[in-house]
Amino acid sequence: MNPNTNTKTTTTTDLDLNLTTTTDIAVVEKTALDRLKKSAAKDDLDDFLRGARRSLLLIDTSSSMTTATRSGRSRIDHLREIVRELRAERNVPTAAFGRFMNEDGGYCTVRVVDTVPAPCGMTPLADAIDFGRREGANHLVVIFDGEPDSETAALASAKAFGNPIDVFYVGDPGGSGEFFAQTLATMTGGTFGTADLGRQAKQLTSKIAGLLGDGQ
Repeated sequence: MNPNTNTKTTTTTDLDLNLTTTTDIAVVEKTALDRLKKSAAKDDLDDFLRGARRSLLLIDTSSSMTTATRSGRSRIDHLREIVRELRAERNVPTAAFGRFMNEDGGYCTVRVVDTVPAPCGMTPLADAIDFGRREGANHLVVIFDGEPDSETAALASAKAFGNPIDVFYVGDPGGSGEFFAQTLATMTGGTFGTADLGRQAKQLTSKIAGLLGDGQ
């Protein structure tokens, strides 16, 4: 695959994305979700005229994100840098999907984060899309590196979401995960792009920043 960022656009806009994790999960989740819901309530004429986006960044923290890139650093390390830079510009709500332990000892698959957590688990993309729909987002930016747990479930969740999903694929070039990522973006009227995190992290950060809403 071309070492330069390959962007196949299904809309006229380029894609972008961000990540984050929590130190105080309860406080961060409440703050981020309150901000998203507050934005979702803004349906006045001004918001309509400027086409306000209620964006949610969904980041893959599955086990495969520990894979090393050409830089010698892992995918998750580069993702952490991307999220830090994005959040320095705007405090967009970010949710990670993978496997996380709850305070009660149980597990969940999606969590609002302030910093990127350690990779664990599979790729529950359908759960992540459903989470965005429930929380009032009308635009999702997804960064992931492989096949979802269930392609069928992920596409069904995307259909139920009914809004654009911009997708960046950062896994191995030419894999079936790349084809699925393009299918997901095309089906929802979103944008699709691929990136080598070891070489193109800065370019990816810039593209994501242009796609996200104001995070207010």
